[in-house]
Amino acid sequence: MGSVSTETIIQKFEILPEHAKREVSDFIDFLIQKKKPVKKKIDKTKLLEISYWNDEDIKAIEEAGKVINKWKPTAF
Repeated sequence: MGSVSTETIIQKFEILPEHAKREVSDFIDFLIQKKKPVKKKIDKTKLLEISYWNDEDIKAIEEAGKVINKWKPTAF
């Protein structure tokens, strides 16, 4: 599929009826939204490289997380 010039698109767009122009605009918005980058997860190793916490601090937090993960929520 060949490249399409902006001028060609504009010329085609201008001859469309108003409702079709709105549809084209919505489709362009959809394509732009679809192309947005997905946020990457934080790499913990990189975070540790810049962290002021020592290994003992991190171990305490990890242990607390394990305890919290064992909690059983009350059933409603």
